[in-house]
Amino acid sequence: MVTDGPGVAVAVLLTPQGLNAVAAGATGTIIRLIRQARGWNQQELADRAGYSQATISRLERGMSRAVRDTAVLTDIAHTLDVPPAVLGVASDPEHRPILDNVDRRGFLGGAAGLAVTVLLPPAVMSPGRIDADDVTQCWSALRRLFEMDDSHGGAATYQVAEEMARRLADAVRRGTYTSSVGRELQNVTAATMEHAGWLAYDARLPHKARYWWLETCHLTDLAGVPDARITALASMALQASDTPGGGQETVYLARAARATAGDGAIPILLLLLAAREAIGHAQAGDRNAAMSAFGRSRELLDQGRRGDEPFWLDFWGPADLAWHEISAALATGQGALAESAARRALASVDAETFPRNHVLYASDLGLILIRRGQLDEAIAVTSGAIQRITTARGSGRIVARLNRTIDLLGQQNHPPAKIFATAARRLLLASP
Repeated sequence: MVTDGPGVAVAVLLTPQGLNAVAAGATGTIIRLIRQARGWNQQELADRAGYSQATISRLERGMSRAVRDTAVLTDIAHTLDVPPAVLGVASDPEHRPILDNVDRRGFLGGAAGLAVTVLLPPAVMSPGRIDADDVTQCWSALRRLFEMDDSHGGAATYQVAEEMARRLADAVRRGTYTSSVGRELQNVTAATMEHAGWLAYDARLPHKARYWWLETCHLTDLAGVPDARITALASMALQASDTPGGGQETVYLARAARATAGDGAIPILLLLLAAREAIGHAQAGDRNAAMSAFGRSRELLDQGRRGDEPFWLDFWGPADLAWHEISAALATGQGALAESAARRALASVDAETFPRNHVLYASDLGLILIRRGQLDEAIAVTSGAIQRITTARGSGRIVARLNRTIDLLGQQNHPPAKIFATAARRLLLASP
């Protein structure tokens, strides 16, 4: 767990306890959770803040007089390294302090709003004069979103990303800044919008995903900052490949991303786009075009990385290319090829670094093995995915694929498969 910096508050507020505390307007509980996450006892917080341990105890127990003292709450917030708004104290001196739970709940607006308050600089939260340091903090906030996605998945993180994207878009419209700062602010806003789309997609919110990707394209067109547009088009191509009859749209979107990237695009990006295009060709029934696109992908994979890849492409490698080959092989009815690709994907992924991808690839291999009649191995592979399900619980997309595999096992005329499927469903329901 992070124990230093404002990231502590973000992590705490997204836990079930944190969400419940925010919903209840329970400032004392929020203080206790952040204090404990930092590894401090009440006396340590009291010493650092300049108050008595009894005062901290009264705060955490929610005694009315203590939690209405905005000066104390402001000092405690600064000691915990969070904005006073996290504890329900308005930071704008022109607004009255928030003194009751009803007002506090309305001001805080939920854990997502609190998390964004912690992550983004004040000049963006209440748009004013925005400088280069503020934009640097916005990029750090976006990286934190990626880390939260890795830890919790799209379902848990989407609301934070949505709120952050809206706040940044508002800052672009209402803030004041130099032209160079403005361009970088537009860049980070577009990148955040795109990631909000990805998290919505991962959370199985397809309409919200498409909304944010279209918003990304609109902003990048207006601002002339193409990087996020490429990412959005690549993500839209993947979403289109999930749609029955979406093969031609997948090809179109992948090619549009490639055209936007231009001739100087980095190899790993071209690799991803060629793989997405290959899936589209396969779904459209053009096996030769799919094979040609995968051929380009493998050539680009052999070139390796240059070292200047954007961080959203950190995950891409042989396992992900193999996973794209699975989709194409299944679309063209090549079961043996799909099985081979699925085995390569699962063998290539680092289960510790990318645990959710490991669950995804294991689920897909299990599904293919079922279709090919290898039921006992399918049970073993799917069992391995279930053992790691806590790492993927926040990804509605991956959980849905695992459930599909389990359901198919339960439909087989093979008693061990039926028994396993029944037990697996109970395990998934019981897992946190």
